Amino acid sequence: MLKIPVSPRIERLREIYYNGPVFQEQLPYYRIRRQYLNYIKAYLANPKPSVLLRKSYAEGEMLKQMNPIIEKEELIVGKFDFYPLTEEEQKECDECEAKMTVAPEGSGMKGHMVPDYPKLLRLGVEGILQEIRHYRSQLDIDANPQEDLVKDEFYECCEAELEGLLVLQKRYAQHAREMAEKETDKEIKRNLEEIAKVMDWVPAKPARTFREALQSIHFYHFSLWNGCHFGRVDQFLLPYYTKDIQAGILTKEKAQEMIDCFRLIAVSYMHPDTSVNVLVGGRDPQGNLVENELTEMFLVSVENIRTMHKVEFAISSETSDELLRYAIELNLKGFTLPSLLNDDVITEGMMQAGFPEEDARNWANTGCVEITPIGKSGIFVVSPYHNMAKMLLEAMKQQVHSTEELFEEFKKILRREIVLGQRTENRYQLERTRVSREVARLSCLVDDCIKQGKSIDQGGARYNQIQPNFLGLANVADSFTVLEELVFDSKEYSLEEFCWILEQDFEGYEHLRSKILHQIPHYGTNQERADKWVQRITDAIVECCKGLTTFRGSFLSPGCFSYLEHERHGLKTGATPDGRKAGYPLSSGSSPVQGRETDGPTSAMLSATSWDHRSFLGGVAVNMKFESNRTDDETLDKFLALLKVFLARKGFEMQINAASNQQLEEARKHPEQYRDLMVRVGGFSANFVLLTPKMQQEIIDRNMHSL
Repeated sequence: MLKIPVSPRIERLREIYYNGPVFQEQLPYYRIRRQYLNYIKAYLANPKPSVLLRKSYAEGEMLKQMNPIIEKEELIVGKFDFYPLTEEEQKECDECEAKMTVAPEGSGMKGHMVPDYPKLLRLGVEGILQEIRHYRSQLDIDANPQEDLVKDEFYECCEAELEGLLVLQKRYAQHAREMAEKETDKEIKRNLEEIAKVMDWVPAKPARTFREALQSIHFYHFSLWNGCHFGRVDQFLLPYYTKDIQAGILTKEKAQEMIDCFRLIAVSYMHPDTSVNVLVGGRDPQGNLVENELTEMFLVSVENIRTMHKVEFAISSETSDELLRYAIELNLKGFTLPSLLNDDVITEGMMQAGFPEEDARNWANTGCVEITPIGKSGIFVVSPYHNMAKMLLEAMKQQVHSTEELFEEFKKILRREIVLGQRTENRYQLERTRVSREVARLSCLVDDCIKQGKSIDQGGARYNQIQPNFLGLANVADSFTVLEELVFDSKEYSLEEFCWILEQDFEGYEHLRSKILHQIPHYGTNQERADKWVQRITDAIVECCKGLTTFRGSFLSPGCFSYLEHERHGLKTGATPDGRKAGYPLSSGSSPVQGRETDGPTSAMLSATSWDHRSFLGGVAVNMKFESNRTDDETLDKFLALLKVFLARKGFEMQINAASNQQLEEARKHPEQYRDLMVRVGGFSANFVLLTPKMQQEIIDRNMHSL
């Protein structure tokens, strides 16, 4: 196992980034004020004949005007100008913004995909521009305007944005050179000179070295203002790494430092509740095991940089125990990473959904847990979120006389909500054919947009599923168990009485709530009676998603996880029959209800894998909480055995929290001392001290397992 310790450079950069405005002020990830001012000024000053052209020329002009920002010790550069506007600039911004009502913006999902970064490394931006101009030269917009004029507009949008990116690249190179000329420290001076050389070349031209490859994809990526991710870095970066190592121009220590810089810089511009993901391990498109030095080094970066930005570990049946043990060790040390994804099950699910085998193997987790094919996706993820707890509460108000009748009413409401949600998503996609939401340069790295002359929003991507997400699975499953026993079997309560008790939020009925919590079986305890309801509900979700078509001509692929939505929807949801009080967060993803995993981690894991995850390409997150800081051989062996059972039972993804409740309580009292304390929320990692009080309590309420 190749473990290279963190360098002093990384520690210094961590302090700079974590003390920057994004982390300190939790700035959202959108065009910050100065860039936004340049964008709207350009939009208003360029009366092009279409909204799409105006937007792309404004994007290009904004990129040209961006101030290069370089920290002296950075090895990878490219971030935003956070200097506040002057009073005069703010006045100008307010005046321009008041006029921007003429600039429509598309709605719906943005980003959550992996562009074809290997293509960028092969061709460079200049090569992509040549490809665009080749296709554009074949058009006849006068003889065939209905088709070719649309394509010509798309190509012009791409050119305007890419040319702006090339200007920004040159400005970075010049800025680094000017900084080097003024620098007196020899080591910093050499680094700035190297930055200038690298930025003279990429991303305009094909990458030649490992550093150029990292710099190229980061520079393109940070310009997108989008929730995109890097994909299978240990596959497409390996040739550059190997070549440089063999040529003697790169050491393993320097490569690790570059990887750490590459991953750490996102802290400087991404909101703390978001993430830039990299994926390692699994298999390549031909089915060969992927396990190399870069796989190890990206895993090591988890420990070195200690950030919420995710390393995802795709695990196949052939993954070595050595890497599995290290991945477990990292999680149990409290880093909450890497996420542990079942490559074999996800590939099987992709093929079951109709993806060709090569594309089914070339998947990535493109956000929390959602799965999309790399470089070919126009997929809407988490679109929309559906609150199943509310659906059950509505079903309970119908005239039903048995558990089966109640379940049928629940399914009718579920189908209705899916249909209505899909109509809204289709309207979003319709509108985006006219005004778009994705920047055109993103489409340049998505098959088959350039070939078809269509942007992602115009349907140019090869795959266009929509992934609705379903909240409150465990709440609803446990609720059916409760209602089956107390209302329809024993008839201790009528359904009307139970609805009234829920409206009282169990006030005066604490004995009933105690019975629900402590005497009735729960999902998460490996009891067939409770688990069967999860099986039936997930089967119903899949069934109710069938037969619906997206505006772009594809199908629905459900997910069952949460970002922060189980808290947000829980706030607006009344008490539920499983004993959950009104306003409390819903269950997290596909995990059991908080506090109900009372029979240990094995029982919890067996329940979590008692239903078929393969149809849920929208994501399945199983969150488990363990005692922290125990990484002795015996503990690792036990966890490895547990993980292998999870994989063998076709579990989708396991996510781990390893922080004691005592530590979490201390962090609530003294947040300034726990800035680095990471926790898994739904499908993402977050700094515990930045979560809302309700979300912090939800994390604390989860069962703590020991091995």
